[in-house]
Amino acid sequence: MSRILAIDYGEKRIGLALSDEEQKFAFEFEIWSPEQIITELPHLIKEKNISKIVLGNPLNMSGQPTLKTAEVLDFQKKIREISGLEVELVDERLSSKMAENISGSSKNIDALAAQIFLSNYLNKKTN
Repeated sequence: MSRILAIDYGEKRIGLALSDEEQKFAFEFEIWSPEQIITELPHLIKEKNISKIVLGNPLNMSGQPTLKTAEVLDFQKKIREISGLEVELVDERLSSKMAENISGSSKNIDALAAQIFLSNYLNKKTN
């Protein structure tokens, strides 16, 4: 099988998480800059056998779009063009807060947040 890549978009840092090849488990991967995602994403897709990308969709607590949502939609288009893959928006509500509570620091918050919403996505997909 292939892997799913999760992307937690940020203007300065982009958190990445990967599924295993059976698409059952999520693992935090790395934190990249916006420039890195543009230049290194095609290589990562090939190296890790990625078949799909899920992108965190920043919604407010009532499920409505936020000011950041339009920026993420533009980023989704760019990632779709660069990767040639489906880029599905997934709910990322509370993933950063959960990541902060788990890690206790802000070092890997973005990658851990991506792991959290990827894990939720994988669980919904298998159920």
